[in-house]
Formats: sequence, structure tokens, C-alpha cells
Amino acid sequence: MDKRYPQSKEPDILKQGNIFQRIVQLDYQKNSIGGGVNIEENVSFDYLANDKKKKGRMDIIIHDDSNNSVTIIEIKSTNWDKIKSKNIKKNLYRHSRQLFNYIDKFITVDNRTVGLAIIYPAPPKSKEFQEFIETCALEQYSIPVYWYTEVMTK
Repeated sequence: MDKRYPQSKEPDILKQGNIFQRIVQLDYQKNSIGGGVNIEENVSFDYLANDKKKKGRMDIIIHDDSNNSVTIIEIKSTNWDKIKSKNIKKNLYRHSRQLFNYIDKFITVDNRTVGLAIIYPAPPKSKEFQEFIETCALEQYSIPVYWYTEVMTK
């Protein structure tokens, strides 16, 4: 449960998002080979003097000490079939911005290689729409998009 909202007043969209996030996180923890998967890991922005944010929380982070890298995965419960086409890029920007907030700490402070990804529940019904989202995220933000229904582990 999100601590910002009392249980009875949490908006339905947040409830659904939190449920989806928890499902994906548990799946990653359960099915990761070799460990290194952390969920809800906090990151401090204290090293950024001009940043108003003091900390953040990553949905999933995978530490790979063998090659000094991390992969940060943002989980979004976006139903792309309900998003107007004129708002696609705006939504992708917001989602990618969240991930980019974490990069500096790992590259500058920890001297690690960073990989990023976003997981959405399912692709939109239109294959063309799906390809547009995937291409836009990759070409504009260098972030691959994954669809949980297509990559979920068994």
C-alpha cells in the first residue's frame, strides 16, 4: 500500500498499479538466476547539490558485480489502449525521466555501467501502436520496452 493514501482512499488506478508492480517484483525475485535482484531499493540524491529530491526508490534493480553493472527496471501499469495517441510521447518521457534520475549516481559516483528498461502489463491491441511505442522509447530515450504478458516467467 502506498503510504501517501489511507487504504480506503487510495485511488483505484494506484491500487491497480501497486498490485501489478508487486506481481512483477515477486516474479523477478522468485525466478532470478544467481540473485542480485533487489526490489524497492532506495537511492540517495545527496550527491546532487542542485536537486530538490533527496532520495528515490527503484522498482527493480539487478546488481551484477561480475561486470560492474546494474540494470534498473521501472514497472508501469499503463494501459496503452486507453492513452490518446497525442499523449504517447508525453507518457514515455515521464516514464523515462524517472529512470534517468537514477543514472548519475551509478555512473558518476559508483562508476558502474547502467542498463535501463520499462515493463508494461501488455502491449496495445494494435501491432502498429505497439511498434510505435517500442521504437519511440528506444530511439528517443534508449530504453527498451517489455510487455509482461510476453516475457513473464513460468
